[in-house]
Amino acid sequence: MVLAGGAGTRFWPASRRALPKPFVPLAGRQTLLEATLERLEQVAPPGDLAILTAEDLAPLAREALAGHPGVQLLAEPEARNTAAAIVWAAAWVAGRDPEGLLGIFPADHHIPRPAGFVRAVTAATRAAADGDHLVLIGIEPTRPDTAYGYLKLARTRGRGAARVDRFVEKPGPAEARRYLARGGYLWNAGMLVARPQRVLDEARTHAPEIWRGLGPSLDRIAAGQRVPRDTLARAYRRVKPISFDYAVLERSERVRAVRGRFGWSDLGSWDALGEHLPRAGRNRALRPERLTALDSEGNVVWTRGDKQVVLLGVEDSIIVETEDAILVSAKDRAQDVRRVIDRLSRAGRKELT
Repeated sequence: MVLAGGAGTRFWPASRRALPKPFVPLAGRQTLLEATLERLEQVAPPGDLAILTAEDLAPLAREALAGHPGVQLLAEPEARNTAAAIVWAAAWVAGRDPEGLLGIFPADHHIPRPAGFVRAVTAATRAAADGDHLVLIGIEPTRPDTAYGYLKLARTRGRGAARVDRFVEKPGPAEARRYLARGGYLWNAGMLVARPQRVLDEARTHAPEIWRGLGPSLDRIAAGQRVPRDTLARAYRRVKPISFDYAVLERSERVRAVRGRFGWSDLGSWDALGEHLPRAGRNRALRPERLTALDSEGNVVWTRGDKQVVLLGVEDSIIVETEDAILVSAKDRAQDVRRVIDRLSRAGRKELT
């Protein structure tokens, strides 16, 4: 199950509310969603893959499916964060294959070499097969990154799945350095493998704010019964928007994690994306052939048009051009790009947001 939604505000102007990050070819010719589907087709046939997205994004998802026949599409009646989405996905899978395994994978990750990803999914599948645990794929940290949440693992002698002792919010620099030096911590990448019934049981036990509203509909869906769309929509409206991490994973004693030893990024900002774009001298650019840089370094340039971009005496900046907007930002302000959305909305320029 590929989760494809979100507002994409940190990648404005390339990403908008009507065109979130998974549907944008940020790191190359493919959209992140298309790359995710290609990766997952190495671990499951297309008929066992599905995209879960918002109803208003369903047309974009169908466009992505044109190159992936057999992949199915689910559209949520309303966006209610990841807890409602994942629990509904679990019920949907249980109603079709009660003995199957459910894998949850965000659509906006960048994994340049998928062989390690495939090995980690295989390990998570083995660990989740007994139906007792929710198994996360965490990423082995390569640097003291403060942009990610972390998983603190219990000490274990084996090479299999380890118990997750604690979920750690994004740390400060000193704390992140300690995590890297000590070992036993993984980046929380939001990838999950479990039996669908285990997901439903854990949600029933630990997430009453989800189950009170969705539970009756989910029980019917998991039993293979049809639930009318308007009934499901009413149930969704009764659900508190909350993340699956907070609603279930942080409250459960059955969470395990396997180590993902592969290159990975959730591309959280233009600055982070720059690390994965081609080099253009001392800069990074989506199209290096369209960049001329004089006395300029440390910049990230993302353009899809045919204009030649010329930088003169520019350092550590982000330059993004789309058909109707140009962004110029200092790299150390990359996380503040979302503030642009608020300013444009207040100015009545919602067509740009």
